[in-house]
Parts: sequence; C-alpha cells; structure tokens
Amino acid sequence: MRFKQGCKMLWLALLAFALDRVTKLWSLRLEGASEAVPGLLNFQPVRNYGAAFGMLAGRNALLIALVLLLCAAIAFALFRYPRMPGLARAGLWLVCAGGLSNLYDRLRYGYVIDFLEFDFIRFPVFNVADICVVAGCALAFIALLRADGGKKHV
Repeated sequence: MRFKQGCKMLWLALLAFALDRVTKLWSLRLEGASEAVPGLLNFQPVRNYGAAFGMLAGRNALLIALVLLLCAAIAFALFRYPRMPGLARAGLWLVCAGGLSNLYDRLRYGYVIDFLEFDFIRFPVFNVADICVVAGCALAFIALLRADGGKKHV
C-alpha cells in the first residue's frame, strides 16, 4: 500500500525530468543567444558550475552529495507518509525531478546546462529543472498552509 501511494504522481516527475532533458539538449544546438520573446525571454546557453546564483561553484562533489541526500529525504517522505496531500506529493516529486536532472548534468558534463534568461530583469540564467524545483517548493508550501487550515498561531 505504501509503495503504491508513494508512487502516486511519479508520472509528473518523469514528465518534468524528460522535459528538462529535451530542452537542455535542444539548447546545446543553439549558436549563441537568441531572442525568444522580445523584451521578455532569451535563450542563452551557459555552463553553470555552481548551484543557485552560482553558489558553491567548483564544489561538484558537495553539490552531488546534497542532491542525493535531498532526494533520499524526499523519497523517504513520499513512501513513509501515504496520506500526504496530493499537492504536497506533486511538489516533492517536482523538486526531486529537477534535482535529479541537474544532477545528471553534473555527472555527465561536470556542470549544469542553463539557457533561459529574462530580458527585463537581471537574473541568473536558469533551466526547466530550476523551474521544477521552485514550483515544487511552492506547491509543498501551499499544501502545508492548507493542511493547517489557515489557522493563525500566537
């Protein structure tokens, strides 16, 4: 029973992982930057040797260990708590998929492939896996707020 419940929404993680892989492979074929949506979004392939905002650059072993530890903790939670709300489950699967896809890059290339760049604001170049991690965290947080019933604690 726990295994079946733990695997609920695994399809979401597989889809997110596949979408990130396909878009990264596509971005490797780009020759320099290109304007995707004028004034909004550019495709700018870059090599990211760090984590978010370039933190821990050159510390691949540490980043790999952190991702593996995080994904193990997520897997434990997904399979340990079969009655976890669907929104939280979806969020955790997205975080895991994004982390594992960037981990794949680190193991295969020694860096993460980033290629999405906002044109209207200074923000680091990112990828679909990064979007999955952020969206997954947001979904899990919303589920946590909803599970508490919106009650204020003093």
